[in-house]
Amino acid sequence: MVRCHYLRRAVLVAWCGACLAWAAPVKAPAPAESFPLERFGYRPGTSSIALRTGYTNATLSFIDADHLLLTFSARKLMARAHDQRELDDDHTVRAEVVHLPDGAVVRETEWRMHDRAAYLWPLAEGRFLLRERGDLYSLDPLGKEHAETLGRRMLLHSENELQSVQLSPSRDLLLVETVPPRLVGDDPEDFKPRIVAVDFFKVVPEPGGAVSLKERGHATAHAAFSLAFTSMGVLQTVQEDRTHWGFDFQTYAGKKMELAGFTSTCRPNSLFVSDAEFFAFGCRGGEDRKLMGGFNLLAEAKWVFTTDDAPLWLGVSNAPVAGRFAVRNTLTSVQAMENERLSANDIRAQEVRVYSSREGQELLRAYCGPAQRADGNFALSPDGLHLAVLHGGQLEIYDLPPVSPEDRKFYQREQTSLTPLQSSTEKNVTSVLSAPQHRPPDEH
Repeated sequence: MVRCHYLRRAVLVAWCGACLAWAAPVKAPAPAESFPLERFGYRPGTSSIALRTGYTNATLSFIDADHLLLTFSARKLMARAHDQRELDDDHTVRAEVVHLPDGAVVRETEWRMHDRAAYLWPLAEGRFLLRERGDLYSLDPLGKEHAETLGRRMLLHSENELQSVQLSPSRDLLLVETVPPRLVGDDPEDFKPRIVAVDFFKVVPEPGGAVSLKERGHATAHAAFSLAFTSMGVLQTVQEDRTHWGFDFQTYAGKKMELAGFTSTCRPNSLFVSDAEFFAFGCRGGEDRKLMGGFNLLAEAKWVFTTDDAPLWLGVSNAPVAGRFAVRNTLTSVQAMENERLSANDIRAQEVRVYSSREGQELLRAYCGPAQRADGNFALSPDGLHLAVLHGGQLEIYDLPPVSPEDRKFYQREQTSLTPLQSSTEKNVTSVLSAPQHRPPDEH
């Protein structure tokens, strides 16, 4: 294959250059600001089992460059609710808007949550998606309307159980996966697999801080799944031979774009960090995923380098306009799989690295803790100039270097590759998913 031969060479060149650049990794500096979490009324959970299981105990997100949204489980007594269900695990979540750099709380509210699963996702323009059971709400924490509830508005009501929420890198396409609820009195021995409803929505910011959802497709599957997608298309990984993989981008308008390839001894795991670029983890022998590469829709393999540890409990926070993204990884003393239960002694640390997407340069390394499977204990600011982490009872803020003119120029260059794809943002998403190579697991 012509593409395969060309890409092997491209990957080799990028890899060699990156190896030289990464000979001396960046060490964690001192934070620019640090605030005790007790100042906000938050005492981090001490149950290592709960954190490793995937419970969401706290989240940290930038609203804009000067404000953070901190949410956490508050320890307080609660009255029994009239609509409480048999399997509910009710608890109070406190949400606070923190001003920087002084750490002042300028707005706050509380929510009654009924389980320990993820409940908050950042949207564009300083807005957020909030989940309560199967219902979805929008938040506008700095808006003028409904300030006492952080601008909470109903978006989507459902009696079904939410299995997964995924957002495109620009936060303009939403994937929601749900299943019918288990009913009281159902015999566990009679439980059958539940069909997963797969719904896609265009996320539209409205004047006044509101958000609306516009349907963009529906499908069904026998199991929840994850997908590498943007508002314009879906990324497909194609195996070309035993160790060489190609990436194809299938637009919702029906166009297939052949992109760069990856030399890996295992199937790469890919994530978009902007509408025009993605990174992938692969293996350099065996099944340990210890390669990381950056790619874009211009069919370029921008960089590839080896990493110290295989990806585990990954979290990603991106700043597309700045050409930067942050990746959280979990460092262990034993080889571990994604769904493996680890003991506290198996976990060495949880580490966040901020990268420049143009060259794969490491700009900052910091640590967060206690280690948790769930995402949310770190955040990169929208301008790419600050990183916030929850670490050791502190809220720490790190400053990053200014974005270089070369990075800004490269970002604009990559954005030009999206112009011919704009028509795809209005197409039905599931027309692409119906193709065999993109079909959700066991889809009808």
